Amino acid sequence: MQTKKTFCSICSAFCGFEAEVEDNHILSFRPDTNHPLSEGFSCTKGRQFPDLLNAKNRLVKPLKRQGKDFVQLKKSEALDQIAARLMAIKDQYGPESIALFSGNGVQFKGATVPVFHAWLNALGSHNMFSTMTIDQPAKIIATGRHGVWAGGVQSFESSDVAILVGNNVVVSSLNQLSGPPGWRPKSIKQAKKRGLKLIVIDPRLTETAQLADLHLAIKPGQDAVLLAGMIRLLIQKSLYDHDFCQQYTDDFAALKAQVEPYELTFVAEQSGIDAALIEQAVDLFGGQKRGCVSSGTGPDMGPHPNLSEHLICAMNTICGRHNRTGDKVNTSLLTPNMPPMEAVIPWDFLPPTLNLQANNRRSRIADARQVYQEMPSSTLADEILTAGKGQIKALIVIGGNPVLSLPDKTKIKQALSALDLLICIDVRRTDTTALADYILPASYGLERPEITSYADFVFDKPFHQFAEKLIEPPGDATEEWIYLAELAKRMGLVLDLPGGQVDSQHSNEDFIGLLEKLYPAEATKVPIAEIASHHGGKLYEAFSDVTVMPALEGMDDKFQLMPEGVAQEFAVLAKTLADQDSRDDRFLLICRRNKYVYNSMCHELPKSVTSNPVYMHPDDILSLGAEVGDRVALESDFGKIIAMLSADVTLRRGVVASSHNFGDDSNGQNNENFASVSELLSMENSNDNYARMPIMTAVPITVVRA
Repeated sequence: MQTKKTFCSICSAFCGFEAEVEDNHILSFRPDTNHPLSEGFSCTKGRQFPDLLNAKNRLVKPLKRQGKDFVQLKKSEALDQIAARLMAIKDQYGPESIALFSGNGVQFKGATVPVFHAWLNALGSHNMFSTMTIDQPAKIIATGRHGVWAGGVQSFESSDVAILVGNNVVVSSLNQLSGPPGWRPKSIKQAKKRGLKLIVIDPRLTETAQLADLHLAIKPGQDAVLLAGMIRLLIQKSLYDHDFCQQYTDDFAALKAQVEPYELTFVAEQSGIDAALIEQAVDLFGGQKRGCVSSGTGPDMGPHPNLSEHLICAMNTICGRHNRTGDKVNTSLLTPNMPPMEAVIPWDFLPPTLNLQANNRRSRIADARQVYQEMPSSTLADEILTAGKGQIKALIVIGGNPVLSLPDKTKIKQALSALDLLICIDVRRTDTTALADYILPASYGLERPEITSYADFVFDKPFHQFAEKLIEPPGDATEEWIYLAELAKRMGLVLDLPGGQVDSQHSNEDFIGLLEKLYPAEATKVPIAEIASHHGGKLYEAFSDVTVMPALEGMDDKFQLMPEGVAQEFAVLAKTLADQDSRDDRFLLICRRNKYVYNSMCHELPKSVTSNPVYMHPDDILSLGAEVGDRVALESDFGKIIAMLSADVTLRRGVVASSHNFGDDSNGQNNENFASVSELLSMENSNDNYARMPIMTAVPITVVRA
């Protein structure tokens, strides 16, 4: 028996674990109490990770559709057939007729997504889709428009005050720059002991909000209104950083003019928050020396996502919440060895993922824009169903379940069924694999070598961990990027990475070689081989407490407080407020995190949930003449579902909460105990002029007893 150190790769927290392994079996899997970041923390999903490897819906052999059933194929035979069909579609319709969709099952893997991009680039297609653009694209858009500080934002660990907008980190483990680390939620209590003041903005008294000094129980969908009003108060009270704004920002006067209508009484009425509480929050945030505002999915899935995220950026910037010369910071390890500086990064130096000018592709649908070098997933169904040049004819879905994760289940199922070719690479059977022409079995994180590269920018310490695979994968299960490399070989495609070309070998040594091509030694502070040589990871003290330097000559770019698009978004917000019907007594549906699942993943775990009810405040249940356990009908402008009712006293009144990504036929969730929220949502319902991000929270619905 061997004891090995590894980490959980279900989400981006990457909590450390120790495993006892014998005869290709994991005998025990426990949190690593000596892990420098997670310090023994893990969520229930991580502790059950080994159970996923042997789940009943596990895929271990390549499958091909034959009528309504699937038959097994040899791996080489399946790849030969898929490559031939892809080439035929490419030759007939062009390379852009082939698209790729990646889900959360692979988003955090060290090499997978970059190889996806390389594969599509070699093919000549820009049609890369992922769950990122159906989740929080507003963060990318806002950052790309506003600018990036070369010295980094002030960290949660160094803050005197922190505002969390729609982020329940205690349950979600979501990692955001300047937010509490998802890999160590106890850091909130530790920070409060040293004096941190925590403000949480959320319609529900979440597990995180219960730790707050101030909880602003906002009416769903009013994030932009509240943030605009808070900025107005900061300016009015002169609680912003005058010198920083003068030296490092453009268009301060224009921003001030835009927020002027959002006076305190109006904002309090719209947001449903007591005016005195809003003012207290502003005084607390503006009166501290260090601090930051960060957010989760709450404002990004709401009706004004880009404006909300821009106002978060603007609020941090006008208060000067960026590290200055002499401040000590931690730096990422897989980036060039440049010192942090007191300057806005020149726009031309931004990576293509953040440089909006480099994201110049446009969808055929509603002129939606490319974001983070990806096409918006809200347009995927229509790109498949809309005839003409550029119509998607073949789709490879990797580690994702768009049938559950995208709004309007009926439409996305129609679209996937209309494809000439649907290929799924996954570890398990899902509602999406049920529609596939070919299914290729993938390996789980513990069955393959992995690295924590995804979290390079959000770790609060200069730490990285490489983990060897604990056991061999079953059957023909293989790493996803290897399938694409094998297809590229058969199709005559060359996959180029920054440090060389991809091959299809997949031993531990070859995986390290692939990582070295992704992160060449000359472009990183620490070479990949060095990171991989430390069992259990390493904290690189040399890059702790690095001093922020003065800007180099010529670094005189400024943050944009009113970049292109923001004035239009303010106008849309104003029109929305003017057109609202005060007689509308519908409830507002919001999404809530569930600690037992990770979106559409982990539903098959032994300790997973047995239902997905809709939650209401007990007084709202009483007003309906209903009781807990009753069947209720929820109806939006786009659909209707039947669900079971449950009570939650932490919700503000007028709000209905339920978790997305339920209703999976493959997991026996095709009944009213598992509310399928996506059937109440539409991909065409959006105020987002960039990525067409659909409104997925603060959705008006009626609720009646069924």
